[in-house]
Amino acid sequence: MKALDLVLNALIVLSATVFLAYLGLLYDFGLFTTLPEWITRPFLDLPVLQYVALGALIGAMVAKIPVRTAIRRQHLGEEPW
Repeated sequence: MKALDLVLNALIVLSATVFLAYLGLLYDFGLFTTLPEWITRPFLDLPVLQYVALGALIGAMVAKIPVRTAIRRQHLGEEPW
């Protein structure tokens, strides 16, 4: 369970970074305005990635709820499910 929690944390960080980079692009600040073009080009060519990142962010945050509950139960000595 802890490994799944760590994977979800990594997914949240990555998805939030990508989504906030797209959001910053709208207001001319952030990651996509400071990184070199060869790095940002694949992201800018596929603007649908911002919605994929937002969906992954929301999905990972919702998935953390039962994972955290299972981790708490394991710490208390109960069965995880």
